[in-house]
Amino acid sequence: MRKIILIIFASLIHSATGAQITLSDYCNMVIEYSIPLQQAELNTERTEAEWQRAKRGQLPQLSMGSQATLDFARHIEGRRWGWTTNADIRQNIYSGGKISATTQRTELGHEISLLEQQVLIRQVILSAESAYWRLSHAEEYRKTMSEYVAIIESLRGVIAYRYEEGYSAKGDLLQIESRLSDAHYQLSAAEEAYEIALHNFNSLCNNKITQAISLSESILDSTPKPERVDADTLVWSHPDYRIAELNAERAHADVKLARAPFLPQIDISIYGSLQPELAHTAKSKPQLGGGAVFNFSTPIYHFGERREAVDAAKSTQLSSELEVENVADNLRLVEHDGWTNIERTWQRVVAAQESMTIAEENLEISTFAYNEGQTTILDVLQAQISWLQTYRNMLAAHYDYQMAVAEYRYIVGDNFMESSDNLAN
Repeated sequence: MRKIILIIFASLIHSATGAQITLSDYCNMVIEYSIPLQQAELNTERTEAEWQRAKRGQLPQLSMGSQATLDFARHIEGRRWGWTTNADIRQNIYSGGKISATTQRTELGHEISLLEQQVLIRQVILSAESAYWRLSHAEEYRKTMSEYVAIIESLRGVIAYRYEEGYSAKGDLLQIESRLSDAHYQLSAAEEAYEIALHNFNSLCNNKITQAISLSESILDSTPKPERVDADTLVWSHPDYRIAELNAERAHADVKLARAPFLPQIDISIYGSLQPELAHTAKSKPQLGGGAVFNFSTPIYHFGERREAVDAAKSTQLSSELEVENVADNLRLVEHDGWTNIERTWQRVVAAQESMTIAEENLEISTFAYNEGQTTILDVLQAQISWLQTYRNMLAAHYDYQMAVAEYRYIVGDNFMESSDNLAN
């Protein structure tokens, strides 16, 4: 039912060219289409089937067979042919712990696949947010370059008029025309960057590659800082840490599996048979037979093979246990780095916004002063360059901050991610 709703939702968005798309809606669309996620779901189904199959190894095994014979040389008086039917029930009693260890190992493998699917969902969400903010940045930069071109064209009109009236030198006109040509060049590059970002955006959610998109959220929107998560709390709850723990448990099961072939093997079989009393007589009546067989076997000595096999498995187990600590240390590190990234990018956002206010005022004053004949064209051109560079820095700072927030959410998980996890399960 969930998939049907999402498919209908996605189709409505696809049919509405230029429809406004929120970040949350886009992430859900990417999750629904993601091929790696579909493969992860199939892998989870496979590991569950393997687990269920391993549990069946603890149950009795029933088998049945039938045999017919034909004597070509007539070595036996009577009929040439004979027959017999057998049924056998075999129950494993003890196999050195192999069955229980295999069951435990496959169960742990299924739990690991579920956790890996959660990690993959986080990765898909991060890639979706990256594509969303990349498109927003490209869109804002394209708008900036269009505005920059308009500013220069407006000034060029003033200079051309003043040149015709004899108030400005031809050098001023040539300089502004050169700047206008460069602005058109940069505008073309900005449009290319936007189209590439649009293609990437559409490809992640299975849109038509060139479909026009209208984003309802912008990198320039005010985004509050996420609540910081305690590093130790993060470690205990993070899927990567739990995966490392389960891998260590699975390595412990591997030690049992390595030891199992060198321990006693015990099973019991109950069998029954149906065959004629006399195999090659026409009037012989069928006769039921049966019995039970108790099997016991154990290795005695194999030149230290058991010791070497167990030691190799234990080395892998110890390495897995060390990996648990390594994962914990890495999670604490990336959490601190992620939070530092948020704080520093936010500082750059504040600084860039203040610089933008100054650059806008400087451009306005320089342009007015030139129109009044109080300054040179070089001062205006420098103010334009300063305004453009400051605007670029502001867009970059906002983009970096949005990505820092997205990456921190990827590290720690939050309500938005949890809702997406539930949606995908």
